[in-house]
Amino acid sequence: MQGKRILLAAMSGFAALSFATSAFAIMSAPYGWYVEANAGSAKLSNKSYPGSSSSSGIGGNVNLGYKFMPYMAAEIGYSQYPNTSIKDPAGTKAGTDKHYSYDIAAKGILPIACSGAEAFAKLGVGRLVDKISINNSAAATSIGLGSASHSATGLYMAVGAQYYFMPEMAVVAQWARVQGNSSTGNEDLLSGGVSFIFD
Repeated sequence: MQGKRILLAAMSGFAALSFATSAFAIMSAPYGWYVEANAGSAKLSNKSYPGSSSSSGIGGNVNLGYKFMPYMAAEIGYSQYPNTSIKDPAGTKAGTDKHYSYDIAAKGILPIACSGAEAFAKLGVGRLVDKISINNSAAATSIGLGSASHSATGLYMAVGAQYYFMPEMAVVAQWARVQGNSSTGNEDLLSGGVSFIFD
């Protein structure tokens, strides 16, 4: 008898949870201002250094946007990428190259039926900045490395998907790239995060 009550209670709870989840899923994604934060794996390409270097690691970004149509939004963002360690042939750290970027983009959105999920693509302009600082003067001199600062304006693009598990909150997965030049390189960020929308 006790087992039947527990089973009935469990089934009732599951039904209530399923109903609540379905209710959230069929609600239209809200409009308005939103803030988004992401973190994941970043990689630098199209740039070479004297000596040896390591340019991959953890990066992240934050975006502020406005969703003004079911299928369109606009946003600005800031991304921070992992530092590049530059070493001489003996393995001594000669310098560090820091990378970050700003972007402004239009965001096209494709709602997936009434599931609460959306696919999206972003296209805009990004400003990629890198700054090389010297950690060891002797090691830097031996490989011809000097302190420098470079920046480049280029294409910003991203693709991804998001799912609204609550009317105001979504989980996000996306790949984004900022195109620089041979002085700054290109930065890719494959990340996951959360988005919060408010009026």
